[in-house]
Amino acid sequence: MKYRDLLHKKNRKGENKSYKAEAMDNCKPWFGEDSEHHVVHEAGLDTTALHALSRKGLWGLLFFLLASVAAFLNQDFNLYQTFPEAVLQILGCPPPAILIHLALTVYSFTVVVPVLIRMSTGDNPVVGWHHSLYRSVFCLFYLVSTTLPENFFAMVTIGILLYAVEQVGIWSYMYKHLRGAEVSG
Repeated sequence: MKYRDLLHKKNRKGENKSYKAEAMDNCKPWFGEDSEHHVVHEAGLDTTALHALSRKGLWGLLFFLLASVAAFLNQDFNLYQTFPEAVLQILGCPPPAILIHLALTVYSFTVVVPVLIRMSTGDNPVVGWHHSLYRSVFCLFYLVSTTLPENFFAMVTIGILLYAVEQVGIWSYMYKHLRGAEVSG
């Protein structure tokens, strides 16, 4: 096992420069001969993939804002009164606003900390659709607890700030690697 790894590493040392040139040659049919905006990095992400990741985050923001507006338009609707009495016995009382605030705070830290860690270590940025769903669920939580009118702007502001943190992570990664490619090449 170790011998194979050493042999593989030895073969990679001489091929490192040719590998980068080969990767650029493979991309030329897609982006043209003189494309300066398409740079392949050692980590495997290129600028088009980073732009796609950024657009994916933008679609997530749009989904979150649409869910927030839909919840705001239905803020007078009491979801708990629509359930039968047997279901209400199982569910219990609606959650108090302080517990929803606490859950939103914990969720915010679970989004911000990994983004900051990826930014400091230089790892690839990650944006998932599940975060749009999580942020939209908080609209439902506030709607169920009937505290949406008081907390709507705070909830939307936190959602937009979390989106902004993700975008800063993507753009700082892109800037760092584009700047590194510009300096080295």
